[in-house]
Amino acid sequence: MFFTNKQSGFTLIEMIVSLALFSTVITVSVGALLTLIATNQDLQNEQTVMTNLSFALDSMTRELRTGTNYYCDAQNSKNSGSSGEKIFRDGDALDFDPVQDCTSGNSNSRTYQGISFIEGGKSITKIANTRIVYFYDSTDGKIYRRISGQNAQPITSSDIYIQKAEFFVSGSKPQSAGGAGINDQAVITVYIEAREIDGTEKDPYKMQTTVTQRTLDI
Repeated sequence: MFFTNKQSGFTLIEMIVSLALFSTVITVSVGALLTLIATNQDLQNEQTVMTNLSFALDSMTRELRTGTNYYCDAQNSKNSGSSGEKIFRDGDALDFDPVQDCTSGNSNSRTYQGISFIEGGKSITKIANTRIVYFYDSTDGKIYRRISGQNAQPITSSDIYIQKAEFFVSGSKPQSAGGAGINDQAVITVYIEAREIDGTEKDPYKMQTTVTQRTLDI
């Protein structure tokens, strides 16, 4: 009697099918991994923008809330306005007293728009009755802060681009001045649209805050 030794193994067709299934699983897995990485990067970019915007808004609202003599303005040139009221130009001493509302924000889409106000006390600048200015410069997509007589400094990160920013101010006229609208405390609303510096194809992130003057406006 003769015995035949049979050796089992994979056929060529089985190997091809196995490789095809393996390639499919790897392709799906790698695709899912790349999607997760891209999503995580988008979330980190969003977090960076929102954190920076929150910091900028918090910084502004803390000072705006305790200020007085609000003067809102919008101009196409930093040199526009009368001598003491050029609130956008570096180095000017903002020693004027008038107040001015911007109930429609930057309705004429001017290059610069912002708000000047007298600091509450002197805890920030160490000088009593110093004016502080916050303004938006549409030429470089940044929001600036400057103290009377000093150069403006950006308060937003270089990683983000401010696509739009508007200041809405009402009730800036103190009650002691008399006339219409004297029964309202000053109210300031700040609206900002921003995106990552290289995210031109993405929808902007939007934030808005409203503050009421804390000091008794009489």
